[in-house]
Amino acid sequence: MKKMRKIFAVLLTLAMVLGMSMTSFAAEFGTKTADTASLTVNGLVPGEATEVSVYKVVGWDAAKSSWKLETGVASTDVILSDKPVTINWQNFVDKRTSLTRVATANVTDGTVTFHGLEIGAYYVYAGSEKTSYNPMGEAVYEYGSDGLMKPADKTINAKGSTYTLTKAFKGENGTATYQVVERGEVVPFTITAVFPSYDKEATDRTFQITDEPTGMKVTEVTVKVGETPLEAGENTYSLVSVNADGTDGAPITALPAAEGQKVRVRFAPSYIGTENTHAGQTVTVEVKAQITNAATFANKASSNKGKDVPEVTGKLGSITINKYDENYDAHKTNNNLLAGAEFSITPANEGATAIKFVHVEEKDGVSIYQKATAEEIADTNITKVTNIVAKDGVVVAKGLDDGEYKIVETKAPAGYSVVEVPNVTIENGENPVATANVSDTKLHSLPHTGGIGTTIFTIAGCVIMIAAAGLFFASRKKSDNK
Repeated sequence: MKKMRKIFAVLLTLAMVLGMSMTSFAAEFGTKTADTASLTVNGLVPGEATEVSVYKVVGWDAAKSSWKLETGVASTDVILSDKPVTINWQNFVDKRTSLTRVATANVTDGTVTFHGLEIGAYYVYAGSEKTSYNPMGEAVYEYGSDGLMKPADKTINAKGSTYTLTKAFKGENGTATYQVVERGEVVPFTITAVFPSYDKEATDRTFQITDEPTGMKVTEVTVKVGETPLEAGENTYSLVSVNADGTDGAPITALPAAEGQKVRVRFAPSYIGTENTHAGQTVTVEVKAQITNAATFANKASSNKGKDVPEVTGKLGSITINKYDENYDAHKTNNNLLAGAEFSITPANEGATAIKFVHVEEKDGVSIYQKATAEEIADTNITKVTNIVAKDGVVVAKGLDDGEYKIVETKAPAGYSVVEVPNVTIENGENPVATANVSDTKLHSLPHTGGIGTTIFTIAGCVIMIAAAGLFFASRKKSDNK
């Protein structure tokens, strides 16, 4: 039994060592020998499961001392000469399954090396669920000082052709794709992309990410590449506006930007460099924007290194107050509206104050107001009110957050008394609209001062006085006759 335990312990130790070795060399495949070459592929997205496959497209016929096309390769794909340098790698994309695959690997650390390759030219495919890469390849040979051909190790820098650009609306409880907000609120958005890699012969080494707000204005932008936060500068990135034709506009030296203005993060040529130092690293652009619209907002992101244009949309809440007379019936559609009532709206949480609104317009019998922003409240040239008026019987308050609200009728129409209005709740979701139907009570009629009531009493008093005078004179005359 003790021997078995010892054997088991040794096997367990060997398994652990082997497992560690496999982890350490997970990005290397094949065996390196003196008469073979190695091919390394860099610039893949780190942390992203990527398939990398190597296909032999041109081989060397030692007996004939000439190049030969491998299975599935046509003369239109490769122009043979003393060096197979004229190769159209794009031609192999659609015929990949017919080529001779010599190695394949699934990697997550952004790089992989294939050993044991014979002299020849190799097409390399790389792709993942999120990123596809341009067709690429390399010939693994060189000529020595003696003029003889020999294997040579080569490196390819993968260049992403389509990068998945993602954008999310970051709420208080983490990232959410949809959330009701209020007008004037500053909302954070997160844009993520992958720093591109560039072919050795590439002449266009540019990289930019553009944020396009609708119904809001950008107030702050922060940029991080990998785990390193960047400060704007001539050797990192700059913020520029965007012209109508998509070209760079004037530099943005201070935020907030104008309402609806596109803001572009343009990386400096010196930061991009020529060695693909940042290739494959995650780029995170945090954008904060203030909501200026009272109903909806949208925010798009785009990049010159990707076709994706992700968009985040959202809505703002509103309360509609309908003012009806005393005959209101919820089951009827022809209820009579009353004009001129006034209301205040306050968040139901303790200590909240009445919301200040700005009048927008009168449209189709509806009075429309929107929640005032902090800037509007501070601007003495803008009229703000806490009482919103249902001029023709209907008033809408826009730009509100989700939650419970207290409505108070502060002034009733002429001939009616104010009534209590139940609280309403704006729900977070696709339809953040609350409605309050308010039916007023009619006042009782009272006599006017100096009206018929006073006249009756006056006449009655006069009659009594005349009767008393008549009795007085009658009794006096009777006395005189005696």
